[in-house]
Amino acid sequence: MLPGQINFPRITRPGGIDSSSLPTLAASICARANAQTPREKAEAIWRFFLTDGRYVPPGFWYHIAWWAYEEPGGEVLDAGKLLNSYGFGLCYQIAPLLQGVFEAAGLPARVWFLTGHTVTEVFYDGAYHYYDSDMLGYTPVTDNGFRGAPVASVRQLEKDPGIMLRKLKSPTETKPGVVDNPWYPADLHDRAIGGLAELFSTVEDNWLFPDSRFTDFHVPSFVLRPGEKIVRYYQPEAKELFYLPFKSDGDRWKERPREVARYRIFTRDGPRSQRDNRMWGTGRMEYAPALGNLESFYPVFAEGFNQNLQIGREGGGRLQAEDRERPAAAVFEVSCPWVLINAEFAMNAFAGSGDDSILLETSTDNGRHWVEAGRVRGPHHGEARLAAAVLDRSVSGTRTAVSGTYGYLLRITLTDNSGLTPPSVNGLRIVSRFQYNPRTLPALEAGANQLMYSTNPDELRRETAVNARDFDAVALHARNIRYLAEAGQGFLVPDSGETGEVVFDVKVPDETPLTGIQAGGQFLDIRDHLAPDKYTAEVRKTAYSADGPRVASLAFATSPEGPYQGLWSYSEEVNWRGTEQIGRLLRWPEVDRTVRSLPAGSRHVYLRYQVRNMGLDSIRFAALTAPKPPSGKLIVRHEWKQNGVVKQHSEVFGAAGRSYTVETGSGPIENVSLTMECPRE
Repeated sequence: MLPGQINFPRITRPGGIDSSSLPTLAASICARANAQTPREKAEAIWRFFLTDGRYVPPGFWYHIAWWAYEEPGGEVLDAGKLLNSYGFGLCYQIAPLLQGVFEAAGLPARVWFLTGHTVTEVFYDGAYHYYDSDMLGYTPVTDNGFRGAPVASVRQLEKDPGIMLRKLKSPTETKPGVVDNPWYPADLHDRAIGGLAELFSTVEDNWLFPDSRFTDFHVPSFVLRPGEKIVRYYQPEAKELFYLPFKSDGDRWKERPREVARYRIFTRDGPRSQRDNRMWGTGRMEYAPALGNLESFYPVFAEGFNQNLQIGREGGGRLQAEDRERPAAAVFEVSCPWVLINAEFAMNAFAGSGDDSILLETSTDNGRHWVEAGRVRGPHHGEARLAAAVLDRSVSGTRTAVSGTYGYLLRITLTDNSGLTPPSVNGLRIVSRFQYNPRTLPALEAGANQLMYSTNPDELRRETAVNARDFDAVALHARNIRYLAEAGQGFLVPDSGETGEVVFDVKVPDETPLTGIQAGGQFLDIRDHLAPDKYTAEVRKTAYSADGPRVASLAFATSPEGPYQGLWSYSEEVNWRGTEQIGRLLRWPEVDRTVRSLPAGSRHVYLRYQVRNMGLDSIRFAALTAPKPPSGKLIVRHEWKQNGVVKQHSEVFGAAGRSYTVETGSGPIENVSLTMECPRE
């Protein structure tokens, strides 16, 4: 931890929506709606996520297909990413997200795949009830009004689609007073309520996820180091700037979004709402590390990392080789809570002759693989600008070496082949652009705006996501387990009918003692050759099959040899909550567990994943550490436009939280940006 850094600074509004976690989001939604009973809470959460902004200004979520996608996981089902990096998606994303928010509000929930549509049921008053934020409706069981009437479940609509059809006065009208507003407005307008009812009544292809369909792992927390600032814009910094997801079929990469000219959906327009003017937001992380301070470097000193460095401390610091016979390498880290778009690097570089060079590379897997961003060759004396490598180009954009990730390492290698004045670098500036959901920020309004500044000094968190395809490059050891590749998709399976096992070493780079860990993964009980389709978040056929008992577990230990303590084990038992049992199941549980009771001084925790006659995917873990007491300061700057004039308000904070007021005056305003900066003293 750098002296003077600020941990997880946040600006919120009293009574505003807090998307920093599922519990805070659920609590803020229910509080704003004054929802007290379970049904009131269920309806408040359903209404909050309605995709059409007319019903719940400013419209936290909107409907757009194919844009919330990240390799290698595919369609995003992580609640933290969906809420904070995106704020948009399709039914197969909003349904798991609803499940997560319902459960955070204390209401059990489950997800159904109806083949063509994914929906959520929430449990209250002794039964399940189906609410659809994607298609904007729920249906009372009775035809005598909706207030207080029981809400239909999926099973009830399977058995009697007339529950929905009897609400119609005509193909485009409902009977007066029988349904809430909205009630499937797009389907009603297109005379398609019959088709919607048929989704339920064609029972044989309706599949229930009895386990968690979402993961609650990614946390939008960040640390501001001295010399670092974050600027978040309420609109895209440029309309052509957005995270463009690419997908791989195993052989080549291509754009994930699809164009539909009939509905004027064009990839070049970015992931904007098709209903109104809601758009995505972008931001910049700008870091000017103190090159004269070793604590600014990635905290690993090993071959290929920080080695052979001579550090000058004048000004902002200077890098050059200590031993001119060997290359010098310096590594810096960028960690971003939002999905990255691209990265640029500027520096003052000196390379005296054509034999000298300064190489910049990036890595998104903790230094196991490096991708060249560019090279400065001598003779050169002055500013140099480079960018993360472009791996693929398409009609609408590019895939860079950092896009679609949440952090990377930058390595600078200085090579002196001339024997003259050694090459050197100073004035390094690292700029990383990201995409985020601008509706997560507190928007200023005309008049006096009461705001709250706070930090989270209690915990630092370092996430690791494991690409199942390359699991053996990350694992401490593995036994009887392999990656099954199928046309760009796949998962881990046991090599035989015996138990497959993989163990990971959870630590932080400088081996600071751990206060806890978080661990998770997706475990796959494959039946009828049905597996998850990462391209659609639906179902695909797999060649994998297994006979015999299904066994899977997640455990941890503070020694590689054990003993291991169980965190989770698979059970085929389902908690039916008193309702009838259903045989059409997709058993692909997303498992997330937290351990905080570690022995004092633990620097390594070992995670063991085991499967027998089952698959494993989406391995993820995080190391938790206790930070030193913060001692820096933070500058917060609000910027807005009013009557065509750009205005600003700045505040300076220490480690302690406090409230403050931004007075904008009268007249409509347009929010421009929110900046947080940790200055270097």
